[in-house]
Amino acid sequence: MAVRLLFMICGLKFVIGKQEGFIVGGEFVNSVNNFPHVAALVMSEEDSEETLCGSSILNQKILLTAAHCLITAVNITAHAGTLDKYKGNIHRVDRVKVHKQYDDFTVANDIGLVRLKKPLSLGKTMKKVILMKKPPKVKMAEVAGWGLTNIQTGVFPRLLKYTTQKLWTHKQCKKVMKFPEVPDFRLPNGKFCGGEMNARGNYPSFGDSGSGLMVSKNIIIGIVSCSAPTISQSLMMYTDVPYYYKWIKVESRRLACS
Repeated sequence: MAVRLLFMICGLKFVIGKQEGFIVGGEFVNSVNNFPHVAALVMSEEDSEETLCGSSILNQKILLTAAHCLITAVNITAHAGTLDKYKGNIHRVDRVKVHKQYDDFTVANDIGLVRLKKPLSLGKTMKKVILMKKPPKVKMAEVAGWGLTNIQTGVFPRLLKYTTQKLWTHKQCKKVMKFPEVPDFRLPNGKFCGGEMNARGNYPSFGDSGSGLMVSKNIIIGIVSCSAPTISQSLMMYTDVPYYYKWIKVESRRLACS
């Protein structure tokens, strides 16, 4: 599996889940009806190796994911309505949209959209996420994804797993994400943290890239973006979806109609 696991950001190693989204620890999802908004993005990199990211269903033709999943990806297919990442309703992606100000070094504006060539048939196993400017204020959220269950063994199961994440505000996250090696580094706007500083399991890592962080089962508040293992292996940085509410609304409409 070809990977770009380590990105040097201002001299710091940031782990980006470029290849396979995964949940370390966590639990297997019993029914796709519990996470009907989830879709796997199976794609090839420019070097022709297969990679995989997560995404969330915005509507019948548009999925929401992380920008870094799409930068070098080609031949993308979306697999929805399934627990098995290689099964379900498989649709080819015919166009992508990456935020114009996405920064590959700071991972700022890590948000993107994909358009399906044919629309999804929404129902019990495939449902739209709810997008809100001001989602409910809660302390915990859920994220689901595919891939590694154990970093040491390198096992990639085919079935969907999920875990819960403690939510941190941008301000709280900013206080933690400080690096003596790069004193000028600042956590980009539109980012917040989720998880625990010293968890032994139950966290997305090396990505779960592009997967949605959910509250109240169907309200999306975040997108798995990156982590800083020099600070914490288990604390994840998420793209703040409400922060990009207007961008998502405008660009998804343009993409659907273009």
